[in-house]
Amino acid sequence: MKRIAILISNVGKGSNLQAIVDAVNSKKINAKIVAVISDTNDAIGLKHAINNKIPIKICANKKDLPQVLKRLKPDYIALAGWKQIILDEVIEFYPNQILNLHPGLIPNSVKSKVLAPDGTNTLWNKGLLAEKAVQNFLDKKSTYAGSSIHLLTKEFDFGPVLERAFEKIKKNDTVKTLYARLKNKEHEIYIKALQKLTNAISQDAAVLIIDGGGRAHALVNKYLQSKHVKRVIAIPGNDLMTLSKNVKTYPQIKTTDIKQIVNICKKENVDLVDVAQDDAIAAGLVDTLVKSGLKVFGPTKAAGRVEWDKAWARNFMKKFKIPHPAFKICKSQKEGVEFINSQREGTWYIKAAGLAAGKGALLASSNSEAQDAIKQMKKFGNAGRIFLIEKCINGEEFSSFAIVNGKKFAIIGHAQDHKTVFDGNVGPNTGGMGCSSPPMVITAKIGEQIKSIFQKTVGGLVKVGRPYLGMLYLGGIIDKSGKVFVIEFNARWGDPEAQVILPSVKNDLFELVTQTILGKIPKITKDNSYRVVVTAASRGYPINHSKVIG
Repeated sequence: MKRIAILISNVGKGSNLQAIVDAVNSKKINAKIVAVISDTNDAIGLKHAINNKIPIKICANKKDLPQVLKRLKPDYIALAGWKQIILDEVIEFYPNQILNLHPGLIPNSVKSKVLAPDGTNTLWNKGLLAEKAVQNFLDKKSTYAGSSIHLLTKEFDFGPVLERAFEKIKKNDTVKTLYARLKNKEHEIYIKALQKLTNAISQDAAVLIIDGGGRAHALVNKYLQSKHVKRVIAIPGNDLMTLSKNVKTYPQIKTTDIKQIVNICKKENVDLVDVAQDDAIAAGLVDTLVKSGLKVFGPTKAAGRVEWDKAWARNFMKKFKIPHPAFKICKSQKEGVEFINSQREGTWYIKAAGLAAGKGALLASSNSEAQDAIKQMKKFGNAGRIFLIEKCINGEEFSSFAIVNGKKFAIIGHAQDHKTVFDGNVGPNTGGMGCSSPPMVITAKIGEQIKSIFQKTVGGLVKVGRPYLGMLYLGGIIDKSGKVFVIEFNARWGDPEAQVILPSVKNDLFELVTQTILGKIPKITKDNSYRVVVTAASRGYPINHSKVIG
């Protein structure tokens, strides 16, 4: 993680400083602010530093700055209203590492000019600061004002430009109105410049995958194909992974052992953590890793509630008009039986509200069977303490997967998972006995419905204060009329679906995930192959296979 020192003074209100701090706190900038350095005690920006618990250094004499910086060891130095002249020795010691915001359009060469969006010449405003620079845009009747983020050089108000912002000047603009709009864009370009410098993708990255099954193996293979990834660690992983010399597993560590996982991240110098296991998400692993300063792909505990609390998820779907089966949430066996007795004869699903390794949904073909299934909820322990009774929808099931950056999403692929243990949809549900991709049932009309469901879900999670980052799995069913209903959401890749979809993705997975974390989802490219995976299971699975495993 890069280290940033921010230099301020008593000029302005410290808004650029606060914008950078907010971007670091929200992980838009992959860096740590090691200190806010001011040349005076009365800088307003110091309050922002105090509120965010950032170390403060007062450096009234510019000759003392070199020693202050050497102790802090910053990778980059951001000037945010610093009044003093930066000494040549500092520029020499930190070449291409000092960023400055200039209220003018700095050209690429001394003899050139920057053209505005309308093709007119813009102003450099060399030697002018803040309001005086903005006044110059008005005095010279420019059509556009603008600012530049550049790397500091020994040449006054000149250096390699990282970002520029343009702002159209309105007829009745004053310095105050124009500067207010320009300020907002200055914040944006400062953040963009620091993102480019601090979020550069590593060429020898270490990726940690939290998972241990076939899904994890598919992820391991895909990450190892990346030109950026040197090694992959898996917790707990599986024996097949260890056939590769670039893979290390920790089979003794549980996916919910947060303290141990944090220690492994530090020990292995992990660059990216991909949390692909439901129990880990429900335990809040992502939250802890993010607070520890790690780059993490996966939803927070709050966002992941769409999977680990099916009762909450159904109410969420109801609120945002996401199509779902008719349901009843029950908090006791008595409540469930009374509800079934009040209903006409029918086919039902009785579902544990909590996580049950994909085995918590019991099909009941009659009201009598439903009563028996309700009584079985207690075998799921705490996961079955609250359960749902749902009307069975007859139709074709499918799985769809979208990568989500918090506000936007891109659909990566679809598959059909076969849940029941025996052929012909017979027997109890499992974690998945096999699947194929892409399924022929996903027509253009079905695809539009799926897209609409993802839009409502991602947008709804933002509205309820649970923005979602990671893979979002839609388990759906298409009824006889062609309408799509949501059976469930899962907060990670499916298994075995990941084994047939991931190989079809042409994107570099490390790049795809890293850019998504930064807020920009690259265009997804895939091949046209058809893939099938079949699961081998021990005799007796999923009920009792103890005789086989010993």
